[in-house]
Amino acid sequence: MSGLAEDLDAIAAAGGYDDTDAVVEEAVRELLRRRPELRLSLAVEKYRTGTVSLNRAAEFAGVSAEAFKAELADRGINRDAGFLDDSSREDRLETFRE
Repeated sequence: MSGLAEDLDAIAAAGGYDDTDAVVEEAVRELLRRRPELRLSLAVEKYRTGTVSLNRAAEFAGVSAEAFKAELADRGINRDAGFLDDSSREDRLETFRE
């Protein structure tokens, strides 16, 4: 077992966590709270990969949809703004259902 895994087990036991996943979840939440630029970057990545919608990504990042659109443009990320054919629309919807 690596040192990190042992540390996570010890923190989980000492801190009253259910498991090491709960420790990691809290650590990531705290990291994103302290470093809002990471939160924005994570939101951009989730949007870019189709994991979340634009509005959900903006909400996650803590900015307006318009500010998030501007951030995407600044990063050179194109937004899908056109209509999808039936097959593409179903594929996209399936991604959000998962």
